[in-house]
Amino acid sequence: MISSLLTRLGVVFVAGGLLMVALAYDWLGNAMHEIAGTVMFALLIVHNTFNRRWYARAAKTRRNLRLSVDIVIIFFLTATMIVLLTTSLMISRSLFDFLPFGGGSSTRQIHGLAAYWALLVVSIHVGMRWSKIMGVTSRLFGFVERSAVRTAILQMTALAIAGYGINSFFVLGLWSRLKAEITMDFWDFSQAPFEFFVRLGSIIGLFACATHYTMTVLNIWSKSRSWRAS
Repeated sequence: MISSLLTRLGVVFVAGGLLMVALAYDWLGNAMHEIAGTVMFALLIVHNTFNRRWYARAAKTRRNLRLSVDIVIIFFLTATMIVLLTTSLMISRSLFDFLPFGGGSSTRQIHGLAAYWALLVVSIHVGMRWSKIMGVTSRLFGFVERSAVRTAILQMTALAIAGYGINSFFVLGLWSRLKAEITMDFWDFSQAPFEFFVRLGSIIGLFACATHYTMTVLNIWSKSRSWRAS
């Protein structure tokens, strides 16, 4: 059971890592960018194959707050990935340049917009499953019993990552990129390539943490409301 969950988590995190790598286009060059994107989409197919039973259960299960939000997030994630894949094929110059269609500057702009929105929605998607991820990780390392000290350390670490993520959000000009604004804020990969990925990771951590704790509060509110109604 644990090994199966670890395999699934591994697929998710590798796919997320490849998304981050693909965003470093100016560092990788076009060919490596397309290879990273192609492998990422292949892993997404594997991920959805693993989760086919979840989709079947979600269609039959009575809706609650968490499931409803989850379905909305997955819908937006799917739509974003479809746009990203379609535009990838249209503007490909290396792996799929044999395809009988192409795209111009507008297609490239939509592709970049979809990529950064994918980063945001993936972060939220991870946040929706953070409790499960931490549960699997705890069992893997043998942390069976609750520990106030360990919890406090993890919460402080999450707070530090979120704080750095806020800073990184503005340093990388993500708000402008999410609005498809033309910006001259290009990262200097010749000086600090590793920092770029650390900052992207902190942004993922920021939105994952925000989603996790927002859903925790909303679940408490929803249960309290149900209890009062009964």
